Formats: sequence, structure tokens, C-alpha cells
Amino acid sequence: MKLSSGWEQSVYVLLILAQLPQNKSMNSIALSERLDVSHSYLKKIIKCLVNEGLIISVPGKYGGFSLAKSLEEITFYDVFVAVEGRGKIFASQQLLKKFLGEEEGHNAQKCAVTDSLESIENTLVSTLTSITLGQVYSQIQSHYDLKELHQWVEDNV
Repeated sequence: MKLSSGWEQSVYVLLILAQLPQNKSMNSIALSERLDVSHSYLKKIIKCLVNEGLIISVPGKYGGFSLAKSLEEITFYDVFVAVEGRGKIFASQQLLKKFLGEEEGHNAQKCAVTDSLESIENTLVSTLTSITLGQVYSQIQSHYDLKELHQWVEDNV
């Protein structure tokens, strides 16, 4: 399984927006330039974050985006759902019957492959749900000096 690049971009957009002073917003151009990513793709990702209620779109000439929730309230799974969608992560094609053949396929009930994938999915969802962006930001703060980031945010608000 491979997460889209939009998932990682979303995480960093949320981490940047968390640096904004209260009642301030930042536009998508500044965000895409800071992350050095495609502006058109980032706008699509931001739309997903808005639709999922993770960020707020502020209209107007000086509008932009701001966080709708604190980093402590946003999990990796929330970001995953916003970017990748709400469907099953692993969708079984129910190939057991084909694998067993016409005769034995009629007896097929329990598929070890599907069961294993469901177990993996449950573990993945549980793990993604257990990690908040607040925890991630705390780790970043403990390892790096964020003065340059804070100055950049101040200059781009």
C-alpha cells in the first residue's frame, strides 16, 4: 500500500496552519511555495481538508485557510480519510471461488486472504487513529528550532 503524496502534503499544511495567530489565515499560494509543491494539486488537497472539516476557508481578498480544530483533535486517520476517502482500504475481489475452481468454489465461505487483509486494515486504522498531529508537532518542536518557520508565517499572514 502506498499513501498518496497528498496525504503528506496535508499533514504539513495542517502543521503550518497551526502556527497562525488567532483569526488569521494563509493562502494556498504561500503554502505551496513553502512546501515547494504543485499549487494546483495542493488546492485539490486543501479542498478535501475543507470538505472534511479539518480546515476553514476564509473568503475574500485577504482570505485563505485556517485550522478548524486543534492539532490534538486531528489524527493521522482524519487526514487519511480526507485525502484518500472513506471506503475500505483493501477491497477484496472475492477471488477464492475462482482460485478453487468451479466444483470446490461452490463450497467457498471463508477466505484467508480477505480475513488477513481485514485484520491488516483494522490494525492500520487503529494505528492511524492513535497518532495525533499534536503529538507529531511536539516531536518536531523537541528536535528542531522553528524560528525560521515562525518568521515565515508572520511574513505571510
